[in-house]
Amino acid sequence: MGGIFDFSEEPVRKQKLGIKIQDTENNAGVKILEVEDESAGASAGLMKDDIIVEINGHKVTNTDEAREELKESPENNGYSILALRNGKELKFDVKNPKKLKTADL
Repeated sequence: MGGIFDFSEEPVRKQKLGIKIQDTENNAGVKILEVEDESAGASAGLMKDDIIVEINGHKVTNTDEAREELKESPENNGYSILALRNGKELKFDVKNPKKLKTADL
């Protein structure tokens, strides 16, 4: 017997920024452990050891909150990230790469 499947809702994907993050011991943001070369994060200027404290104006205290703030949405074409580097606050504008369609004709 066949079932009825509803594929109308696609799973929510996280935007790939090309960074690996980790919680901080004092829950004061998330530390960047790695930044992939030529990724959206690298293009914006994010660097290893930066501490992300805010994404789109929302305070971030752990990796779960950061992942939630980075959920992809149709109206979102980028992120505003506030990070600490050597004790200084820096703002980064991360642009989502536009997905371009290709066709062989």
